[in-house]
Amino acid sequence: MTSGSQKQVIKVLIVDDIPDVRDNLRKLLAFEPDIEVVGAAGTGREAIQIATEMRPDVVLMDINMPDMDGITATKSISTAVRTAAVVIVSVQSEPGYLRQAMLAGARDFLTKPIASEELYTTIRRVYERNEPVRQQEAQLAVAGRTTKGEVPKKVAAAARAAGHIIVVYSPQGGVGTTTIATNLASALMRPDTRVLLVDCALQFGDVDAFLNLQSTANISKLTQSVNDLDADVIENVVITHGSGLKVITAPSHPEQAYDITSDEIKDLMLMLGTLYDYIIVDTPTQYDDMTLKLFEVAERIVMVANPTIPSIRNSRKMIDILDVAERPDKLSDKVIFVLNRVVNEKERGHGTVPIASIENHVKRKVTAAVPADDRAVLTAVNQGVPLVAKLKSRSPGRELVLLAEAVRKSVESEGDEEDTEEKPTERSKSGLRALFGGSG
Repeated sequence: MTSGSQKQVIKVLIVDDIPDVRDNLRKLLAFEPDIEVVGAAGTGREAIQIATEMRPDVVLMDINMPDMDGITATKSISTAVRTAAVVIVSVQSEPGYLRQAMLAGARDFLTKPIASEELYTTIRRVYERNEPVRQQEAQLAVAGRTTKGEVPKKVAAAARAAGHIIVVYSPQGGVGTTTIATNLASALMRPDTRVLLVDCALQFGDVDAFLNLQSTANISKLTQSVNDLDADVIENVVITHGSGLKVITAPSHPEQAYDITSDEIKDLMLMLGTLYDYIIVDTPTQYDDMTLKLFEVAERIVMVANPTIPSIRNSRKMIDILDVAERPDKLSDKVIFVLNRVVNEKERGHGTVPIASIENHVKRKVTAAVPADDRAVLTAVNQGVPLVAKLKSRSPGRELVLLAEAVRKSVESEGDEEDTEEKPTERSKSGLRALFGGSG
């Protein structure tokens, strides 16, 4: 997003072979002070020429045109003017057109007739998503370096990580990170939100089992050529669940994990960030170089724990590790703390810790407390259907939906980061010492 108090004006190019449509779009946009129409084209070739000269921020592109179709024009503009985010506009809303548009480099898709509010929202959304690309181009212009291979690593990373990368992790095995990851990804899906679930538990990933998916390709195919990936290659590896969720599975054999480096995983996540709005990453328990690389590129780390003494102690240790003072950006600031398999007061046993005591010990507010319901989880896994698809209005599906909304709000709304770092009111420390040991 743009910084500073002065709002930037979004430059828009309208491309449609019907003059009345161009005029109507221009009139609609004239009412918005932060949007300026800098040009209009009636053919694909004319659109490429104007885009190259005017360098618009957003291009509204019709698909059907006499000389060059919108998909071909989109591909040319996306290559020639990287700062231009193309929105395909068409009366045809078939999935095939949407797929072709995204593969050509389009950032969104609108179906005619377009409601004015939907038009304004889409233009502003794709403009904001394209901010990292504009930053990269600006820095390259200052540096005077445009030759392939000379892009500084930090700038390139910023340009690629346009989507929200959310890592789901726990330092304790068996707490339900895959359950949280699959349901978080499913609950984040909307018609205007592209979500991808990636299984980075490379040796023993369970996402495919949880969703009853089978594929001949997996994440190892992408990491083998991560520097030469394009949308077509990624599309061939991505599996689509019956719910519409996009998934990249872990290697089918544990030994394949040894051929995947942490840098390849990091680069892959950044690449995927250019194609999806949310990338939800399921991770293994161990804390190693790959996990650290994922934490670094993540916008949020959803740390999952059970309300038991061993699980909470390990979570506190992990947060302390992430809270390294010498880092300019503390990884612990990204943590969203989630309790899974929470039992009610009547069923609570000796090993289960009250939520208030947990918050005080880990110095983190519990963003979501997902009730224990082994029967519902087992049924969902056996059927290959996320809990949120069947139990959206009652527990534990309801709490998982609320978690997804909390994550969405955290990354999309300004000022909400403070909520994830909120520390509970101090309580008596003597009880905490008895539970967890140490100074609490």
